[in-house]
Amino acid sequence: MPLAPPILSALTAGVLIVMQMALMLTVVLARRRNRQSIGDGGNPELLAAIRRHGNFAENAAIFVAGFTLLEVLGGSRTGIATMCAAFVVGRISHVIGLSMEKTVNPFRVGGVVITASVGLALGFGLIRVALSKLGIFFQ
Repeated sequence: MPLAPPILSALTAGVLIVMQMALMLTVVLARRRNRQSIGDGGNPELLAAIRRHGNFAENAAIFVAGFTLLEVLGGSRTGIATMCAAFVVGRISHVIGLSMEKTVNPFRVGGVVITASVGLALGFGLIRVALSKLGIFFQ
């Protein structure tokens, strides 16, 4: 039986790549405004832009890899779609939260909670599917 292509993961990856390019552009523009090629030069605006981009990049790739693996291994399509959507919402919320003057706020906290929740669900989902493919448990 041929494997179904990971369409949900591809869609999610596309959305996340566009978001990451937008965040990268905010760093470039902040660098130009502050005439700072490397580092943040102690500028809070540039530091915030760098962290929004960096935090996003730190999370997006591993989640896309996990979504793709789960989708290719035959995980629940509804579950994967839900996790992908929640992850994107969580990342948007986190970016909004890191863009606010007071960085400890409901958007940032919500983004962290959503991302962590999806991460745990994804991790345990991958473990469950992998063990079932190995014939261990969950048969």
